[in-house]
Amino acid sequence: MGASPATPAPVRPLRGRPRSMAALLACLLAAVAALGAPARASAHAPAHASAHAPAHASAHAPAHASAHAAADGTVTAWGYDLDGQADVPAGLDGVTQVAAGYYHSLALRFDGTVTAWGYNGDGQTGVPAGLDGVTQLAAGYYHSLALRSDGTVTAWGGNDLGQAGVPAGLDGVTQIAAGAFYSMALTSDGTVTAWGDDVHGLIGGAAGLTGVAQIAAAPYHALALRSDGTVTAWGMNVEGETDVPAGLGGVTQLAAGYYHSLALRSDGTVTAWGGNDLGQTSVPAGLGGVTRIAAGSHHNLALRSDGTVTAWGGNDLGQTSVPAGLGGVTRIAAGSHHNLALSRSAAAFQQAARTVTENAGTVPLTVTRTGTASTTVGYAHTGGQAAPGSDFVLTPGTLTFAPGQTTAAVMLSVRDDAVPEAAETLTITLSSSGAGAELRSPVTMTVTVAASDQRPDALISTSAGSGYVGDNVYTAGASAAQTRTTTMRWTGRTLRPGGFYVRVHNDGTTTAVIAVRGGRAAAGSTVRYFSGNTDVTAGMHSASGLRVALARGAHRLIRVQLELSSAVRPGSVRHVAVWGTWNGDGTRSDLVRAAVKVVR
Repeated sequence: MGASPATPAPVRPLRGRPRSMAALLACLLAAVAALGAPARASAHAPAHASAHAPAHASAHAPAHASAHAAADGTVTAWGYDLDGQADVPAGLDGVTQVAAGYYHSLALRFDGTVTAWGYNGDGQTGVPAGLDGVTQLAAGYYHSLALRSDGTVTAWGGNDLGQAGVPAGLDGVTQIAAGAFYSMALTSDGTVTAWGDDVHGLIGGAAGLTGVAQIAAAPYHALALRSDGTVTAWGMNVEGETDVPAGLGGVTQLAAGYYHSLALRSDGTVTAWGGNDLGQTSVPAGLGGVTRIAAGSHHNLALRSDGTVTAWGGNDLGQTSVPAGLGGVTRIAAGSHHNLALSRSAAAFQQAARTVTENAGTVPLTVTRTGTASTTVGYAHTGGQAAPGSDFVLTPGTLTFAPGQTTAAVMLSVRDDAVPEAAETLTITLSSSGAGAELRSPVTMTVTVAASDQRPDALISTSAGSGYVGDNVYTAGASAAQTRTTTMRWTGRTLRPGGFYVRVHNDGTTTAVIAVRGGRAAAGSTVRYFSGNTDVTAGMHSASGLRVALARGAHRLIRVQLELSSAVRPGSVRHVAVWGTWNGDGTRSDLVRAAVKVVR
């Protein structure tokens, strides 16, 4: 629905059709003079006077193209905006459907009432007092339609060609559509009633149609989807806009622009035909997963199953420049040179489950959302074995997403205590607490606080079976380490290796992985480590240590072999240390030391 994009900016068509080409040319020249800029010839002027030339000057300029989102609503608008058609009313929310006319916009709210904004020169945004129970909207050039739950139609705005004169007794209506200066209604018996301007046989072409499942109104041509998935078209056919492609079937929705037509097929692809001077029938390659389509004057919109919008065609006023970050879209509408998108902000946890250590401190739990409007989402602890206050702190609250913000975080504080505990869980659940906000999976997150205080108890002895020291004595520093010492008599030659045994116990509450590391020998000595008969020296010397999985109460025996050279003089002592560290958080550790003293 719109004037030819060949003009510097769109201008409003006449309320009535000129009756001669001379009158049409006079109107065009007057409009050009008023605009103060030379007109560019349009190759799309219908031979009939149905082009509805501009009646008055409107200083529309591309600089007024814009994108607006309601401060607390769910409607986003972009494109041409000089008459405020893209200025979504502040606070508009609870919207379930949108419609876009030539220079005005309509929104249907959940309570069945209508909000309108934009150009109102013919009363098209003057919603009738008391209008409610509305289930669908449609917008023409200068008039508006509302389908009510009782199957009747209410119309308001321009009526110079009878476009707002709803036929007496019309009821049982299931869908409405509005062209430039005409209106259509689909009734429950599959027939179509049309009224208003009959240029190009628009009204007569609707008569006699049967088996119709959906209708679409372009400014000067019309489309009907039949129950068998085929398409019928009638009206103006300057650029093949009513030449339905041969074999077209499986259609689920129709849309129509000034000189072009669109069909959405059951496989989620789009077929287009008619004028293509601005690429409006060049469907983007690979476009699929489409669930809804809409057509403006010389541009198109496609809503995809992921809630995003794809646009193509004329973009002289930003009508195909989809706002960055627009997502969660459920409905679209295209006016002549502006668009509307209805978004339901959808929030969810980034992940359904997460494991943290007891010493994790404050943990951000990310919530993502789609949509561009402001959204508020609530959260609270709703279950699990972990005890509020002692194991964690989470105060119920809300997350507020500013327009365009896509992530926010619930802040969970995990308490690190000295009490040995098995792994525990807690569940956090989101709730919808803002208008227009929806929740999607996952709505809940299960946080597992891993088993705590898994103490690796390192014991040391010179015998494999007895004499261990350090039981339940936990020492993290070398100065406080439990030490076992043996003596070797100096003989002036390399001494026979001295042996020590370390038992690394899991004194925690559940199976744990313990990293066992061994120190390197000092000058004049060498050290090797064995697990059974296996030399594990390389693992013990690695940065990550020798990883040992131990069930609760189980232990691993490590043999330390320390050898001294003849260079080590009597009275000297050589130490080597063994650490056991719980892999759960890297802080629970124990340390023992082996020592060899040289005597005469």
